[in-house]
Amino acid sequence: MKASPHSPVKVWDWSIRVFHWSLPVLLFLLWRSAGDDMDQHMLFAQLLLGLLLYRIIWGFIGTPYARFSHFIYHPGRIVAYLRASLTAHKPVYLSHNPLGGVMVLVMLGTLLFQAGSGLFATDDIFYEGPLYSYVSGATSSWMTDWHKSWFYDGLLLIIGLHVVAIALYRLRGENLVKAMITGHKEAPASQVADRLEHHPHAFPWLRFVLSVALSAGTTWTLFNAF
Repeated sequence: MKASPHSPVKVWDWSIRVFHWSLPVLLFLLWRSAGDDMDQHMLFAQLLLGLLLYRIIWGFIGTPYARFSHFIYHPGRIVAYLRASLTAHKPVYLSHNPLGGVMVLVMLGTLLFQAGSGLFATDDIFYEGPLYSYVSGATSSWMTDWHKSWFYDGLLLIIGLHVVAIALYRLRGENLVKAMITGHKEAPASQVADRLEHHPHAFPWLRFVLSVALSAGTTWTLFNAF
């Protein structure tokens, strides 16, 4: 007999959802503005870097399901999940599953590299990144090449894999998109592998303000103080 779904569990706080849905919008705007309006491109780049830094900080001090400690698993656990996911009764995770946790790290790392390399990039005519003068011409050239190639190749490939994974999970009954819109997730109680029995439901505003201040301050310093 199939287990009935338990009550919806609040998994993703509003800031995580804003972060998630802001990424595709900013990436599109960065693509549109690249080479045409560098002032806008730099503004969008600052917003992207600020969001990435916020997510990293929030991964340590944020709401329980958003913390790295909750969805980054030992390699053995990842392999076990891959094996179990091939069965009819695969485990369900309210936060990112072990494989999804790896994807989060890959996505954050790639986006950080993309944003960070732009700080040192140049088009050799009109534009120089805010940290261009702190590296050699060879290093800047390398950064510029990677900044362009990663966006069109590596980053788009990772985004494509992310979309395909979401579609596959939907076919198997997990609506990850809905959870990222509403913040709540439902799953058969007998299959949930990472439910937190006791966690605070109030949003941690003090830690949120601290995270925003740290990420915004760091971003402003990188783009304006050198």
